[in-house]
Amino acid sequence: MALILSIETATSNCSAVVARDGSILSVRNSEEGNVHAERLAVFIQECLEEAQVVAGQLDAIAVSIGPGSYTGLRVGLSTAKGLAYGLGIPVLPVSTLLSLSKACAKVHPGGAAYFSAIDARRMEVYLFAHRMSEDTGPAPVILDETPWTSWLEQEEGPVFVCGDGAPKVVALWPQARIRETAIRCSAIYLVDLAEEAFQKGDWQDLAYIEPLYLKPPNVTVPKSMKILRQEE
Repeated sequence: MALILSIETATSNCSAVVARDGSILSVRNSEEGNVHAERLAVFIQECLEEAQVVAGQLDAIAVSIGPGSYTGLRVGLSTAKGLAYGLGIPVLPVSTLLSLSKACAKVHPGGAAYFSAIDARRMEVYLFAHRMSEDTGPAPVILDETPWTSWLEQEEGPVFVCGDGAPKVVALWPQARIRETAIRCSAIYLVDLAEEAFQKGDWQDLAYIEPLYLKPPNVTVPKSMKILRQEE
């Protein structure tokens, strides 16, 4: 009887789920953006209360590991690590893109391929591509420079796209067979993979779990610092 808390903070979505043996007991969810640090702890407590359990009863904590927002990923992982360390339970890192792809395939069975895409600013997305014969990614992809026609032609049928980068994919790869879905990041999509990982004993040492950023943050020097350097 595995009781698992799942946390999703990789994008604008902030959500938490408590599930027992893969069955969801409680959910809290917000799409407001930039509220992860403010809301996550509250959501976790509310989920525990609604599920009528206490933190000490948890068997593991699953966390969306990225790619995605640098700030969001840090908030989610640090929260998961802190709780897990205090409770003496494992953390189950779950690929954000894989969780989306699995959810998309479950909701839309029979697709020739599935793209899960997370917005990475400008013309770029973090992309995971799955079809019956092959997976590719996850990787940063510049949409207007990446030819996918030949890859898609190897399988017949509709291609489903999910994640907050889906509108970019549909707009820049205008093929009739590519269909945008409404599936976006949520902790509910971590539940099945978290349960599977727990049953396999597939967890890592807390000290070595890191967010999957895929590319370095775009850090710029503040204008005030530039002025100071010019005056030196």
